[in-house]
Amino acid sequence: MNEMGSAKNISRIVKSMARNRTYALLAIGFRYPEEDTFLRLADGSYAEEIAGALEVCAPELVDTFEEIIAPRLRVTTSGQELASAYLSAFETNMPDPSVSLYEGSYHQRGSKPALLLELKSFYRNFGLAIAKEENDLEDALSAELEFMQFLTAKQTQAEEGLLDKVPYLRAQRDFIERHLAAWLPALQADVTSKLKTPFYVALTELLTSFVSYEITGMQRDVTNLDR
Repeated sequence: MNEMGSAKNISRIVKSMARNRTYALLAIGFRYPEEDTFLRLADGSYAEEIAGALEVCAPELVDTFEEIIAPRLRVTTSGQELASAYLSAFETNMPDPSVSLYEGSYHQRGSKPALLLELKSFYRNFGLAIAKEENDLEDALSAELEFMQFLTAKQTQAEEGLLDKVPYLRAQRDFIERHLAAWLPALQADVTSKLKTPFYVALTELLTSFVSYEITGMQRDVTNLDR
């Protein structure tokens, strides 16, 4: 491989790793805030990690992120207050109706059982399943983000020459199109209308804009594979 080809390959590896990191950080943000997560939110390191990843994999989003979103991702409440805000926002329907973090709540194609079966098949095709101890459903936002985290990790291995990247690129494109991109705009509308906690409003804005950016890139990458 010549120097130019080697540089391009390294660039693809670094970008894939940054995408993987972004999906991992988004998944963390939408899970119940344990103490270690809260500390990262409070000291600003969480927002800094996201900014660093976006600079590599989605540079067009960086200015908006740093100016509008990042300031709201630094939590100024206590850990207990944030945990209470999470439960109120997404689980307890108290004191106001909560926002659902499950695709099935916004799904427009067919029944909820059919959706869960489709997602289960997606995961099973790559040897994955929801861990029994998590006691959660396949359409949970955190599960879908973790699946993208898995696929981008495999793509990184492929870019390093260890795997065939084609199935992982196509799976990413198909999964984003059929699932994340299909329901996140409705989730954002729900969050915007119901929630007041700045962190979760900002995190949802970031998620929606990142997935929108991703779908364009994935469609382009898969099209290039077919040429």
